[in-house]
Amino acid sequence: MRLTIRDLALTTLVIAGTLFFYACSSDDDPVTPQVGPVSQHSGSMILIAAAGEDFSMGSSDGSSDEQPVHTVRFTRSFWMDTTEVTQASFNAVMSAAYSAYVTPAWHAPYGKGDRIPAYLTEWGDAVLYCNARSSADGLEPVYSYAEILGTPGNGCELTEVVADLAKNGYRLPTEAEWEFAARAGGTSDFSWGKSASGYPVSAADSAEIAAHAVWAGNSWNLGSGDARFGMQEVAGRTANAFGLYDMYGNAWEWCHDWYDAAYYETAQAIDPSGPASGQWHTLRGGSWGNEVIHLRASNRTFSTPDYLFNFIGFRTVRNAD
Repeated sequence: MRLTIRDLALTTLVIAGTLFFYACSSDDDPVTPQVGPVSQHSGSMILIAAAGEDFSMGSSDGSSDEQPVHTVRFTRSFWMDTTEVTQASFNAVMSAAYSAYVTPAWHAPYGKGDRIPAYLTEWGDAVLYCNARSSADGLEPVYSYAEILGTPGNGCELTEVVADLAKNGYRLPTEAEWEFAARAGGTSDFSWGKSASGYPVSAADSAEIAAHAVWAGNSWNLGSGDARFGMQEVAGRTANAFGLYDMYGNAWEWCHDWYDAAYYETAQAIDPSGPASGQWHTLRGGSWGNEVIHLRASNRTFSTPDYLFNFIGFRTVRNAD
């Protein structure tokens, strides 16, 4: 398995536990999202009116796999979960659909509770959740597969996966959909208008980030102060202009796409959905254990060793009718 520089940095953070600790924010209360161009809700989802819109995907200041910056256009709008899938939702949906399902080993100190994001999830677990939720809501499952290897919900793998993104069921967001939603109409690294290069290490900067994200600065407890360790409850920070919570930090989020470091060199301009095949699936958004550079809207990485599954969750989307 190949690790990127960003993965190695994260590994250093996890193992050493002494490098990236900053002042934490004391504001843990949910904040009302800004009024933005997207405001239509359907249950736990919000409409992202992407049809006919385009945006510049990637970053000329980021890693090589974020380049070249290229224009993406969408032909369809989509609904997106306002929060990462919670443990309560994951348990309810998966236990109702799969007799072999076993609840993941969510535990302290990484976070356990109904409103904590579901983690310890492989890409196959997230896909099974999408299909089960689709069936429960009378929608067409997007994914088909030949076999489940392992235990559903506990790092299972699926063989011969085929996805029909035209179907109306729940699925994982494409990288393009995820980045468009994370940027929420902005062009900076973060939806609140700042860039990673504009963050020197200071208490004031850390507090600003903490108002929007669960990250190393407010969730990496070294045994002193009021800092926490691990996942925090969803919607505990300020939403972006589209009304989406935790797009930065808390849990890395699985995307639909296979990961290819060179994909942007040949990516399609309209409704891109990633390479046709690959070894790893893409992750976006950074996590509670990451420094600010890893939280950027354009930052890309892929699945990591098992012990880092304590950092990985997901949210779902479905096509707008």
